[in-house]
Amino acid sequence: MSSQQIPPGYDRALTAKRADLTALSACWREFAGHFSPRAAVAATLLALGARIYVGVWSWRDLLPPLALLAAQPFVEWVIHKYLLHLPAFELRGRRIELYGSIQHRNHHLAPSDLDRVLLKPIEVISFLVQIALAIALLTLAIALPAGWPVLPLALTGITFAYLGLLRYEWSHFLIHTPYVPKTRFYRTIWRNHRLHHFKHEGYWMGVSSNFGDRLLGTNPDQRSVPKSPTARTLRAADE
Repeated sequence: MSSQQIPPGYDRALTAKRADLTALSACWREFAGHFSPRAAVAATLLALGARIYVGVWSWRDLLPPLALLAAQPFVEWVIHKYLLHLPAFELRGRRIELYGSIQHRNHHLAPSDLDRVLLKPIEVISFLVQIALAIALLTLAIALPAGWPVLPLALTGITFAYLGLLRYEWSHFLIHTPYVPKTRFYRTIWRNHRLHHFKHEGYWMGVSSNFGDRLLGTNPDQRSVPKSPTARTLRAADE
């Protein structure tokens, strides 16, 4: 089997529940009807409006989007590998499992359930707040010592970070529909995410990009990877 091919069962298992979503326009209408993308769009427009109102444009406004483009594949990879796939652990005699890990395991158990693909309302709101705080603090730490205007650069960063979240949600959603990719770039992440769900959960961590996988060693030839018995459950085989 070619390393670019996936057994047909993978596709059927991922998309069986929504066989109607074969056209990109149908996928977009379905996507736009969910809370998560609507919240991301509203937050992006709000941040963009604030950025336009504040003004004070300069060449430095190129820095936040460039930094975000460079960082997103690695941030996505780290969150996926070390938080979403974090197993339950014991702390002072108590069993602890992160909320995100529980939800991600549910997603692996039922990857064809589109309601489990997108972020829930409380999750997307939490992400939007955390993104704004993280960008604001990073901008403050970098721009203030350099004597650069903090608020304009922070708003630029927040706007593009929200766009990045929207792009992630759209990529992940589209991968879990029956839509067949037309471009080489999207075909690669489409294939890799299916392998992550059905071949081995320890590889192919990227969702909107495979750049992190390629640099961090989790993008092997799928023919060299044995099928994991825990790809669907994310639990140790003896649990």
